[in-house]
Amino acid sequence: MRINICQNNYDTLAIEGNKDKIKQALLQSENNVLNIFGEFSLSGSPLYNKNLYNDIYTRVNAAGDELCMTQKSFIIGTPSKITAQQDGVPGEGEVKEEFYYNSLVFVDRGEVKALATKRNLGRFDDNYSVGNGIEVVEFEGKRIAFGFYEDIFNFAQRKTEVSCVILVSNVLFDKDYADDIEKDLSSYAKRLNAPVVFVSRTGAEGNFVYQGGSFFMNRNGEVIRKLDEFEEQQVLIDTDSYNEGKVLSDNEYEKRIFLACVTGIRDYWRKSRIKKAVIGLSGGIDSAVVAPLGVAALGKENVIGVLMPSEFSSLHSVDDALQSAGNLGIEHYTIHIQGIFEATKQALAPLLSPQDTNSYDNKELSAVTNTDTTEENLQARARCMIVMAFGNRKGAAMLNTSNKSESAVGYGTLYGDDSGALGPVGDLYKEDVYKLARWINKAVREGKLKEYFDYDGEYLIPLSSIEKAPSAELKPNQKDSDTLPEYEVLDKIIKDHIENHLSPEELIKKGYNEKDVKRILHLYGINEWKRRQEAPALRLSKTCFATDFKINY
Repeated sequence: MRINICQNNYDTLAIEGNKDKIKQALLQSENNVLNIFGEFSLSGSPLYNKNLYNDIYTRVNAAGDELCMTQKSFIIGTPSKITAQQDGVPGEGEVKEEFYYNSLVFVDRGEVKALATKRNLGRFDDNYSVGNGIEVVEFEGKRIAFGFYEDIFNFAQRKTEVSCVILVSNVLFDKDYADDIEKDLSSYAKRLNAPVVFVSRTGAEGNFVYQGGSFFMNRNGEVIRKLDEFEEQQVLIDTDSYNEGKVLSDNEYEKRIFLACVTGIRDYWRKSRIKKAVIGLSGGIDSAVVAPLGVAALGKENVIGVLMPSEFSSLHSVDDALQSAGNLGIEHYTIHIQGIFEATKQALAPLLSPQDTNSYDNKELSAVTNTDTTEENLQARARCMIVMAFGNRKGAAMLNTSNKSESAVGYGTLYGDDSGALGPVGDLYKEDVYKLARWINKAVREGKLKEYFDYDGEYLIPLSSIEKAPSAELKPNQKDSDTLPEYEVLDKIIKDHIENHLSPEELIKKGYNEKDVKRILHLYGINEWKRRQEAPALRLSKTCFATDFKINY
């Protein structure tokens, strides 16, 4: 049996555009080929409460009818609404009840033959009813099972004999889990003694990234053909032919993160109808990594860097920022914030006068400058104002540079450096940002990223940005380690707490310094309100703040 795996990037609610993409593939397909388009391929996803609007079903039904007119065979994902007649109160007649499903439609040469409705609902299945699960149909003389990956366990219990199993699911990228679905379905292929076709979508919606990586697996549980992650591809396979060798997956950690970030930025901007991005360049590691990610996603002509030094900015930080912009070949500007800062301080003189510091709890007053975090935050917010002004004038959206470690403990300024349209590294710990920086430099030196960067030097990301001590540079000689443990320690404590669910007592028992544990978890606990107002982080793990991991008030 010949199957065309169609791994596409669909736009949510862009039903006409999705239909045209699907139709083009069908028109190029032969009549005896079954084309698989995957979950919500017609409507896009996530739909959230949009699946309650009647016009969605009118539009997807009309699009589906047009696709059937191609007289081709295919499986397509779409929301469906089924109206059932229920017995009403005596004397008042029948009552109509509507049920909504996440469904797959099986079409054989233009004729709708079966509908598989999802049984085990997931995070994007709000408002849907529990469906019947995987269905069995005939195609080209073969019995095939088709449905959702989430329903395979229930189907396997039925011990139904089939020639092939076709499963779909829109799999979210997770940096820590590369091939879990392959391992899971390998056992089912052996148990069912049938080859398995798995189809996932690619691309991104909002801050969610879909990894792709669709594959064909033989009845021995070996992946024979796998599509690239983060790429739109179509691959024609024959389920009766196992001539190709077993595929070895490329699960290089930093490479997958790089591609996921590039995909997330590119689709966020494209689907938001924004062409350019603007970023504040400080010379630090975070902006030094986010800038090339933006260039790789949008092209160097569409990324604008803004340097905003103050009296506390070191010369090497300015040089590092200039070197980063030069290496990337992006348009960049230098705007000094000292005048704005001084004018703001003058306007706020009654608040910022030394005698006023006794009117509130001010335990971190600087004996050198008579300042506290108020003045530090004024600088960060001045920088945000400038970056947003560039965004308005240039028709650009702001790339945020905050990382997960800083967000965890509230080490950032709300409405300042916490702002932006999207945070590409917001779900990466500081140590992961360093790893990604080193990988990008190595990959560029080895010529592996020529499609993204026009650079032949040794360090696309300046070496000084990687090696120097992290600092916000908002007061004299400031370092992050003045108020926080070293990031190597901070990251491990936060990771063990939110990913491995260790309590404070268990963290201390494991060997972490008790003072560090109490301080970090205290900061983590009191900054939830702040995290909920930060730029949305690109989701790269199952513990992404705001989308996956929240603290209840």
